[in-house]
Amino acid sequence: MTQAARPVPGHFYLSSVLGLVLVAVLYATWQAPLASRIAWLGGGYVLGVLFYLGAVRRPDWYWQTLVRWYHQLGSPRYFYRISGQWLPYLVVLSAGMLMVGMVWGLAFAPPHHEQGNSYRIIYLHVPAASGALMGYSAMSLAGLVALVWRLKMAEIVIKAIAPFGAVLAAVALITGAIWGRPTWGTYWIWDARLTSMLILFFMYLGVIALQNAISDPRQAGRAASLLCVVGLINVIIVRSSVDWWKRLHQGCSMIISADDA
Repeated sequence: MTQAARPVPGHFYLSSVLGLVLVAVLYATWQAPLASRIAWLGGGYVLGVLFYLGAVRRPDWYWQTLVRWYHQLGSPRYFYRISGQWLPYLVVLSAGMLMVGMVWGLAFAPPHHEQGNSYRIIYLHVPAASGALMGYSAMSLAGLVALVWRLKMAEIVIKAIAPFGAVLAAVALITGAIWGRPTWGTYWIWDARLTSMLILFFMYLGVIALQNAISDPRQAGRAASLLCVVGLINVIIVRSSVDWWKRLHQGCSMIISADDA
């Protein structure tokens, strides 16, 4: 039998007004193009209001749906079945995007006015570095879920990401060294960005080592999860190192400000 929708409580209207005030403050202070501010803040506010409205009108249905998704996606059997259905489409999509990026980067992008064609290595170096950072961030989130809610699937996620993240971190370090020799005159220097990226690579290896050194899978998963959560600090250092310590490595290549709108 369908549950009757409940009347909208007063706290919904109060929260909606406070959320609108927050959106206005962020709109005024966020240094981003006008279209980006409208899309992110406006879209986020609308989605939040709709989700909140549905939660207060149909709380039982919302809660049951969230619990069902939580248990289903937390079950390795269900997750492998769903991901197995998505995998062929994701492989085709990824391969197509990689081919487009490679062709545009190597064939159509013009040479740099100072570095010539040597700069094209950034089309491998920057995505590899970004992927390594995003991978460890995802592992940190999964580690938090594993430590707090003891979700086995989160430990499996960490084990799946770690090897790929280590490879991406290694690619970023190697391509950076290759690029640095003709550009900066050296393969390596103990610069803040380079050093913190090397630490990130070793932390990936540490996660893999913990998972294989401890015989009990659950204890190994918890130890690796703890290292992932603690290691998030280094991800923040890698991201902000060029702003905190200005040495050899260049600063951010792209900075979006209100002037770009």
